[in-house]
Order: sequence, then C-alpha cells, then structure tokens
Amino acid sequence: MLSTDTVHALTGWLLTATEAPDIPALPRTRRPGPHAGNHHARTSHRPVCNLLLLHDGPAFDMGPDSRCMTGAPVAIDPHLLDSHRGGLPDLLPDLAAALHPHRPAAPAQHGAALHGDTLHGVADAVTDLLTTAGPGMRLVACAVLYDDIHTGTATSAATPGGGTGEQCTLTAVRRADAVDVDGRVYQAVCLPGTSATAIVDDEPDPHDTPATQPGLTALLAAAGRTGPRDASTMDGGA
Repeated sequence: MLSTDTVHALTGWLLTATEAPDIPALPRTRRPGPHAGNHHARTSHRPVCNLLLLHDGPAFDMGPDSRCMTGAPVAIDPHLLDSHRGGLPDLLPDLAAALHPHRPAAPAQHGAALHGDTLHGVADAVTDLLTTAGPGMRLVACAVLYDDIHTGTATSAATPGGGTGEQCTLTAVRRADAVDVDGRVYQAVCLPGTSATAIVDDEPDPHDTPATQPGLTALLAAAGRTGPRDASTMDGGA
C-alpha cells in the first residue's frame, strides 16, 4: 500500500507533467527525508501522446532515508493511435497484451502488420525501461499524457431581442490520467493560462472514471509482471 507522501508526490508529478510547456523529460520529485520535495523538469519536443511509467525508490544522492519519484516517458506514434478506432482506450489494452511473453499478433481490426510492429516496438521500449530500473526502484503507477479538447459554455453578446445566449467553447488542454498499484485513479488537466488541477479518487466508481482507466489498469498489471519486484522498497500504509 502506498503511503500518503507517495500519493502526494505522484499527484505533484502529474501536475508538473501537465503544466510543462513541452513533454516533461523525466521530471524528478525529490523527497529528502521528511521535507517537502522539489520538482525539476527538462524539456524537449513533445509528441502528441506519451505513456508514463512512474517509479518510486531511494534517492542515493540525497542522503540516508531520502526517496525520489521518477517518470520515464514512452512516445506513442500518432499513426498507431489513429489505427485504433477508440483511440487510447482501445490502444492501452492491446499494449498490455503485447507485454505478455507470448504476446499475440495485433488484432486485424486495428490496422495492418506495420501497426502491429509499431505496437510491439512500444511494448519493447516499455519492457526495456521496466527491466533497467535503478536499484530499489519499484513501479507505482502507469499514466498517459495527452492533448485533448475541453468543452464548456460561454455567455454570448446580447442578441437582437435584448437577451443573452450561451455558446459552446472548445479549448485545447493537456491531460494526464493515471492508475496506481492500490487502484487509485488520478486525473490532471491544465487549461491554457491556468495552473493544472488534479483529482485523486481513492474508491473509483467504474461508471465515473476516465475511459483510459481499464487499459491503464491492465497495463499496470502487465508491467508489474514484467519488471523486477523488490518487497523491501514498500513504504508502508497511508
């Protein structure tokens, strides 16, 4: 079970990720002992969509009893995403299946063999990151960072009849959805010109969760079977 500090660090990591002007190339949340951490981000050109593997473990460069959280992004090719009719909610379960050692071929309805090769390429990149995690690091969550459209309403100018009306507004936003090893669901969103906000659902309602949640849950389970596990890194209950 994740501690309260780890949940807070994970939430802060997702907020940093959604607010970064470009893809957060491994922003690292450091927690030296009992003190609050700092967020550091390096940036580079951001692809449309990135899968994020979030690890927690000892921060050996920060002294005894210090911990850090790191996130490794894996870019998802836009053509691979387009080859799935349902977008990310359809792609994530296929990626989870591709992490299985006896993985099946890509379903025919999701594109040609080229897309299957691309899918397995992403799976191989995920496997490489999981199997080369640093000493004592343990996978705590899987997330996906992507651009989306936010719909809202705005009051329009006065109409000829003297009244006012409402019009639908469409705004490009960045979102991050995540699932942790305890089953919590995280949703972070950043609208242009504002600070990112996040919702952490400790007991998610299956009828009121992001469409990516089932796929992220399946991917986290598959990744947990793929990467190394070290029970000594568990940080206790909340």
